[in-house]
Amino acid sequence: HFVRADASGIVLENNDRFQGVYGWSEAALIGQSLGLILPPSFFDSHHAGFVRFQLTGVSKLLNHPLKLANFCSDGHAIESEHFVVAEKHSDGGLSFAATLRSLMESS
Repeated sequence: HFVRADASGIVLENNDRFQGVYGWSEAALIGQSLGLILPPSFFDSHHAGFVRFQLTGVSKLLNHPLKLANFCSDGHAIESEHFVVAEKHSDGGLSFAATLRSLMESS
């Protein structure tokens, strides 16, 4: 399962597996804030982390597995393991890509 966002936290892409598990179609999620799929209690710290990383280039969360809930398109939450990486582009811009694994899945 895969989702990518720009440096502002706007979703740029997701894959079919992400759509199948979490129910978000491309049309519903692309161009929207990652806040749609995050627990409300995590949104402020998530945004602060984006900003802090852009200012310092340092993150304690990138490149390490994280467990947190993702909200599905129907509003229910699924606990998932996330592995997030930052990618710097040739124009100097950043994007953040995450592979996710639902902890509800059997494999």
